[in-house]
Amino acid sequence: MDYRELKDGAFKERQKARVSTESLKARVDRSPFGEKTKALLYDCIRYESYGGMAWALFESAPVAERASGSLVYDADGKEYIDFLSGFSVSQFGNCQAEITKIIREQAAKLTHYFDLPHVERIKLSKKLCENSRISVPTKVSYGVTGSDGIELAVRAARYYTGKPNILTAYGDYHGVTYGTMALTSKGGMQPNFYPVTPDQHVGYFYMPHGYRSHEEEYSGHGMEAIKDLERGLEGKETPYCDCKAGLNNIAAILVEPFQSSAGYYIPPKAYLQELRRICDRFGILLIIDEIQAGLGRSGKLWAFEHSGIEPDMIVTSKALGGGCPISAVIAKEEILMEWAPGAHVSTQAGNVLACAAGNYIMDVVTGDAFLKSVNDTGSYFKKGWQKLQEKHPSIGWIDNLGLYTGIELVTDRKTKEPAIEFSQFVLNESVAAGMLFEKGGYYYNRMQLIPALNMPTDTMDEAFRRWDKIFTDGEAKFGIK
Repeated sequence: MDYRELKDGAFKERQKARVSTESLKARVDRSPFGEKTKALLYDCIRYESYGGMAWALFESAPVAERASGSLVYDADGKEYIDFLSGFSVSQFGNCQAEITKIIREQAAKLTHYFDLPHVERIKLSKKLCENSRISVPTKVSYGVTGSDGIELAVRAARYYTGKPNILTAYGDYHGVTYGTMALTSKGGMQPNFYPVTPDQHVGYFYMPHGYRSHEEEYSGHGMEAIKDLERGLEGKETPYCDCKAGLNNIAAILVEPFQSSAGYYIPPKAYLQELRRICDRFGILLIIDEIQAGLGRSGKLWAFEHSGIEPDMIVTSKALGGGCPISAVIAKEEILMEWAPGAHVSTQAGNVLACAAGNYIMDVVTGDAFLKSVNDTGSYFKKGWQKLQEKHPSIGWIDNLGLYTGIELVTDRKTKEPAIEFSQFVLNESVAAGMLFEKGGYYYNRMQLIPALNMPTDTMDEAFRRWDKIFTDGEAKFGIK
């Protein structure tokens, strides 16, 4: 095969993922939305890139106009129960009164001060360090987005250790900038970076999960995956180590404590415990990406606390700014002290409005009473799903800690065959019925549910009533018994 054939082949692969204007308009035409929403979606098609997430997540996404608490309203005034929470950004619901008040008051005093010290930033730095759950002194470095925070952490780890390689888990999501795409193992996203390869001294291993074993037809991975990782580091035939010679080329292992974008998977507690042991054995830093799972969503301040370990670095973002963009790397002091002044700069890093909101958010999510309420509400939510599971054979597995919840849908509980078409049906019908959530999963068959941490239980009950009907109709349509 000559170069032109290779190039043509790559082009054809790229074409598979593209959409046409006509196909998007057809999706809008058959959507359940009102005329105002449809008209706005036609404008979206006309003026915005098709490469955004809306057309990837939904057949057609509602056009949000306003929101309050756990409800979102589209341009026609239709109400939706919100199980997205801006992808774990709106932890206290939409337009929470106290956060709105704080942002307004701060905007009247100071809105921007470049990447320089200001009162709210220094207060937030202190709170993040005091609540890092790391037992040695820590420091903070700020970014703007989650991807920005991950890049900061990786740069700091490589600079501190002098090592090039980063290891992460298949299924982890750490961003889609040029600096982070290699850390996000999504086959559908990587082609968008061609012809420049996203591979930047990054290696992968498999995350364990309790539902599917390695031997099953529709397989998954258990703790043997981490044993395989360690065995690979014990020899010399990888780029990562020469154990006998005492050489280690790995700066850090970077992982999500739970896998969010992949499908809201919760691994066994031993997962992080074994990674911490391996890092200690080989002299590797452990970076935990708490961007979605952290700040109370799992019923603890940080999701890694469920495993009883201490990381070397934590990356947080999303909920930290209460809707304003901010990210932060909290790291052991000695790591961040390696950098000289001016080593990192970003115009909007540590944004004033985001830091003001972040100070309030940290005060709330670090409180024992609040975390107890998250666990109580999470228990209620899980019991609701268990009741549906008793009635509906399509619900194969429930992952839940606090209000971090993933639901695995199958056509057969014995074989665990993924219910791919059924899952899409559930999503489409949920949107039509006024409910928003993300669908994911290794096999395209997971419901990723991200309610506000203070969602009222009667709102959950209403969602369960709607899902009961959707599951009943779907199981009849697809012959799931």
